Amino acid sequence: MTVQVLFFALGARRMRAVADESAQVVADGGQAVVLIDHAKLWRNVTFDPAVQVVELSGIEADQLPMRIGHGLLYDVPRGLFRAAGRGPLRQRARRAEKAYEFRLADRVHRRVLAPSYRLVWGGVSQSLVHRHVLDGASFDLVVVTDSPSMPYAARLLERYGPDGWNPQVAFGLDYAAVDPDGPAGSVDSGHRE
Repeated sequence: MTVQVLFFALGARRMRAVADESAQVVADGGQAVVLIDHAKLWRNVTFDPAVQVVELSGIEADQLPMRIGHGLLYDVPRGLFRAAGRGPLRQRARRAEKAYEFRLADRVHRRVLAPSYRLVWGGVSQSLVHRHVLDGASFDLVVVTDSPSMPYAARLLERYGPDGWNPQVAFGLDYAAVDPDGPAGSVDSGHRE
């Protein structure tokens, strides 16, 4: 039976370990899904082509509150920079626009807008994850790779656990022993030697 592993890596703290462990799952004949927050943070990490990487901010971006926030942080200032950057000021306006997005907008989005959205609309985010990641999947193991992922994974497991989804939860593959030859969902608890 194929082992399915879901990695929560929303904090992007252990990037290399997540890429290596997800590749190990695939190499062992399993299926790996990695839930990340922002693809930009992972741009220097290469995942195995068989690993499914799901960007939470990407699926949240389609929701109305996030579209409004994105419009206010990015679209309106871009329009202003382009209006001000006509003629000889074009190069300066482009540099200023890039600096604004890198130094202010990206940070405000990552540190204020996205966490606020999850705080207020957390159930919607979990529903999106359920629809895009969990729908039809039966994960044997959930790996919570960093502290920012813990509360999110706990709420998701609490919400969908009563429906019969009861995977083993660990902080890494070394902390969980999954028996690929056992019956579906056969997971041994304990630490690998």
